[in-house]
Amino acid sequence: MSISSGSSFADRLRQVIGDEAVYAFGRRAGISDTALRSYLKGSVPGIDKAVKIAQVGQVNLNWLITGEGSPQLHPDSKAEYVYVPFVDVAASAGAGALVREESIESVIAFERNWLRTHLKGNPADLSLIRVQGDSMSPTLEDGDWIFVERQEGGDLSCEGIYVFQMDGDLLVKRLQRLPGSQVKVISDNPRFPPFVADLADPVNGLTLIGRYRGRISFD
Repeated sequence: MSISSGSSFADRLRQVIGDEAVYAFGRRAGISDTALRSYLKGSVPGIDKAVKIAQVGQVNLNWLITGEGSPQLHPDSKAEYVYVPFVDVAASAGAGALVREESIESVIAFERNWLRTHLKGNPADLSLIRVQGDSMSPTLEDGDWIFVERQEGGDLSCEGIYVFQMDGDLLVKRLQRLPGSQVKVISDNPRFPPFVADLADPVNGLTLIGRYRGRISFD
């Protein structure tokens, strides 16, 4: 399978499907014919659908999503891979999503060098979770899949975008440390006003889960 320079996701999907009928490929992937044809016209799937397409087409998920590297699975025997868990928990960028149980749906292989080049942080501590809501728009949009570096001990030494639990909800917001134990919680969307939380408050405080390190981008 050749790589088209500057190809779009739709172009790469056409390469994956090849001469097979669209409906037949969709049936094997568990994706409706309507959805698959919409991807071919330019819409992009969720990461869960992309995983199915890559598995059925037997191609590198990283290539399918980004267009970088080889479409072949593990073409370079010397390349190191990191298996990032795809977690079925939504991080709300809006009113909040109740965390009931963290469930790993699957793991996704990424080249270690690709992760180090495109993301900060330790590749071994990354997870993928989905954003809900628009309070972090335009930085993060509803439905985005983001890389979160899990953090032991909840270090908040510098300002940035974090995933944290508060009042039973899992949130993704920009956090800014204030004097003492207080932290300013900021939404990038100006429609959502900032507020202050106290890290030392066991009832109304927040618990850091990890720091945002990047998002899945279908180029």
